[in-house]
Amino acid sequence: MQLHQQQNHRHGARLRSRRKASIAVEPLEERALLSSFSANHVHGPLPVAAFVVHHNQAHQQFTNSVVERARRPTGIVTKRPHFYEFYTGEKAKSVNATRASAILSMRSNTFTFTGTVQGKINDSGDIYVWGIDRNGQLGPGPFQGRPNIKFDAVVVVTLNDSLAPTAQVIDLKSGIMWTLLAESTSIRNKMVRVVVPASFLPSTGLAPSQYRFNFWPDYDPQTARARFVPESTDVKVGVRR
Repeated sequence: MQLHQQQNHRHGARLRSRRKASIAVEPLEERALLSSFSANHVHGPLPVAAFVVHHNQAHQQFTNSVVERARRPTGIVTKRPHFYEFYTGEKAKSVNATRASAILSMRSNTFTFTGTVQGKINDSGDIYVWGIDRNGQLGPGPFQGRPNIKFDAVVVVTLNDSLAPTAQVIDLKSGIMWTLLAESTSIRNKMVRVVVPASFLPSTGLAPSQYRFNFWPDYDPQTARARFVPESTDVKVGVRR
């Protein structure tokens, strides 16, 4: 009986000893893991705090990258179709602009201007204009209610009776006008496109990559402009390298 009690006592002591050893080791292992943690060299799962910091840093880097890309000018603008409130011409879909772009190609040293309208371009006499601000310090623009649409040069595409487009570049500062080659301009369904040598748009203050533009169609030169893209200001051109 005494021997059995002694065995039970030793067995209980071993159990208590094991429990104490287990409790004593846990803090030691945790301290060892945290003291050896490195952002560049980690074995096994990250501690919760370290994971949260790492996750937040990665998320912030991703967010900053997205914001940077969003701020980078693309030279492309889209708008819901509606007419300029002071427009007095025929409200045809072929002059209700919905999209515009201006892209500078560094490789070919050319600007490509496009304009898209709500309906098919098929009316002779229609005019499509891109106004370009090459200066950056121009005064208020000429359009009623749109003082921030400013320009010192225009690219103008006109359709003749055969619907063939003719494109011209007019430097409003110097008064010089260039007529572009026929192959520089194309019309496809709802879009008009024209390629202009950058030398036809010399700087008056800004670098060409910093030029700003606006697009508007005219139904009749004697009436107000039909629609602006962007609606109330200029936007920076995009750049392709």
